[in-house]
Amino acid sequence: MVINAVHFLRRLFCTKFFQVTQKFLLIALFFIVSKVEAQSISVSAITDTASYRVGDYITYELEIKHGNYITAHVPSVKDSIKVLEFIKELPFEKKDVDGKIIERYKFIFSKYDSGKVTIPSLKIGYSEGSSSVKNYIATLPVTITVHTLQVNTQQDIRDVKEPLKLPLDWLLIIIVLIVVSGLAAGGYYLYKYYKKKKEGKIIEVPEVVIPPHEIALTELRTLDAKKFWQNGLVKEYHSEITEIVRKYFEARFNFKALEMTSSEILAALSCVEEAKNIVSTAENFFSNADLVKFAKFEPMPKVNDEMMAQAYRIVDETIPKPQPAVTPEVVNVQ
Repeated sequence: MVINAVHFLRRLFCTKFFQVTQKFLLIALFFIVSKVEAQSISVSAITDTASYRVGDYITYELEIKHGNYITAHVPSVKDSIKVLEFIKELPFEKKDVDGKIIERYKFIFSKYDSGKVTIPSLKIGYSEGSSSVKNYIATLPVTITVHTLQVNTQQDIRDVKEPLKLPLDWLLIIIVLIVVSGLAAGGYYLYKYYKKKKEGKIIEVPEVVIPPHEIALTELRTLDAKKFWQNGLVKEYHSEITEIVRKYFEARFNFKALEMTSSEILAALSCVEEAKNIVSTAENFFSNADLVKFAKFEPMPKVNDEMMAQAYRIVDETIPKPQPAVTPEVVNVQ
């Protein structure tokens, strides 16, 4: 009985009916797989609305959804859409939602003629995995309507959009005023110079020399008012305050403090009689500054305040003392 069943199955497999059925099943399986692959990527194109006025901005959004193993190739939308005037491209967005990649591309167009406009479909290329074979999927066309502006013949002719009112840039105005004032002052002095020169007299403008300690104190007050470290700019605060002190040392004691290391500056100060009283203060000052600049040390607010106090102390304690007036000695002649 078993042998008869085997013979029956062999005869069934060899029949033409079975071969046709087998081919039908393979074709059906092919269409099922193709449909699954086609569903692994989808594209859509929309505009923010369907009705615009002449000159309005038209936002065209292209959305592509695909699996992680698919790479989408978006064509040049600017060159593909000729029925609208291209304005600009907005930032690209990409995110992963439940294992599905969603890419969004936004473009701004405009239209300066009225009527119905059909934005043509776009062919989006894509490839799967490392395959070099590129397939294509197309968006649906998008139809919009551009309306003309209502014209009131009783009113004056105006622009399509109101002129933009730019806010006043006070910084630019101040700079312009300073430049104009400087040019006016320079022109006045040139006029006086050449006028006196013609008369045989030349005006000598005395050179104004500002003492180093006054410059340093002014710069320290300005830095303190900026509140760098209070706003999180700790490193900038320490860099600027040390530069102010270095420039003061260079101008006050006549050595290249801006080109020297902290230890070299302290050694130079030790050799200056007028600076020996601030060597200890300067050592603490540069030690804290070096920790912040080179060791990425995050100082406490108290340390930042102490840095400013030390800088003021360094300058105040090295201000040149006024020389007493010399009284001529009176010699009695008998």
